[in-house]
Amino acid sequence: MTLEAAFLEPADGGAVIEVTARFVVPQRDLASLERDFARKIRALAEIPGQSTVEVQARPQAPRLRALPAPVEPALRILVAPRRVVRADGTFIDFTRLEFDLLLFLCENPGRVHRRGALLNAVWHLNSSPSTRTVDVHVRRIRSKLGPGLDLITTVRGVGYRVDHTSEVEIEPDPYAL
Repeated sequence: MTLEAAFLEPADGGAVIEVTARFVVPQRDLASLERDFARKIRALAEIPGQSTVEVQARPQAPRLRALPAPVEPALRILVAPRRVVRADGTFIDFTRLEFDLLLFLCENPGRVHRRGALLNAVWHLNSSPSTRTVDVHVRRIRSKLGPGLDLITTVRGVGYRVDHTSEVEIEPDPYAL
């Protein structure tokens, strides 16, 4: 949740005070937190009379708004156990090469990868790009992911890319160097 309190335009060249803070609190504590902040802001506004600081008559009470809940990624790639998990917790079984291809594409999103470059990076082959190996593996990955998760984009005549990086979370191997 974000707390924003601002005093309006200052009179006679005075100062503007703006306070911004970010807190994460349970929903059940939101009302009491709002009351506490409003009480403390009112107390701050009651500055002693001998002070040279001018106080506006009615400072704004803080406005509290809840941040949106974090979005759960549609797909989690667990590098250490070489597993892929959907948001609902079900595991998707991939062969070693399917997993490596999906991981490579997700670790290098937003750019088009040519078939020959994928053969070199995933299969460690220096083969001609006329082979359909990459196409077959991408088709298998897509069928296993299902129609609801359109993750891999085909760039006709060039190769493949992953654009939807917000839908994928990669959990790296904690023991890898």
